[in-house]
Amino acid sequence: MTHQIIVFRIQQKVRQDAPYIRTARHDARYERATAIATNQTMTRWGVGPLFALGTIVCGAVAVALRVWWPAVFGMDFVPYWMLVAIGAALCLIGVPFWIVGVRTAMRAYEVKTLCIGGVFGLCRHPIYGSWVVFIVPGVALLMNSWIALTVPVVMYVLLRLMVRQEEAYLEGEFGEAYRAYKRRVPAVLPLGWLTR
Repeated sequence: MTHQIIVFRIQQKVRQDAPYIRTARHDARYERATAIATNQTMTRWGVGPLFALGTIVCGAVAVALRVWWPAVFGMDFVPYWMLVAIGAALCLIGVPFWIVGVRTAMRAYEVKTLCIGGVFGLCRHPIYGSWVVFIVPGVALLMNSWIALTVPVVMYVLLRLMVRQEEAYLEGEFGEAYRAYKRRVPAVLPLGWLTR
């Protein structure tokens, strides 16, 4: 429903601007905005590549700070064996969670179905959630870096901003079924089992 309102407003704005000479650049902007508003530009990867780019930049800064100033950004106040144990456990949970999420999403994308079971019953975005909740915090602990533990926080903020496009696409594709799923299952934190 909201994408129809956006398209209507874009079309209305174009009609208001009609007296001036329209350029190819204006037409390209209009086409891109209309395509995004009507959810026609979603690929199988969703916002993943853009999300990964933001994460890599943030992670590179954290790693550089840890390397340049190890005494400042290390977690020497916690025994390293404890960091390794917790970090390894998080990675051992996160990697299979991610693999299952990717395989399930790719299969569903091919046949145009909505995933609501398995890891998608725990959170709506298990592919991103596995990195934000498990893998990146696990790697940060293995690196013995408290500054790297800020990366998942930045990732979460980026994700909440970027994932709106995917959710609009899914609402456009699956309508009320996706809205009901969205009300029932959390976005990133794998806590869907608490609602059962």
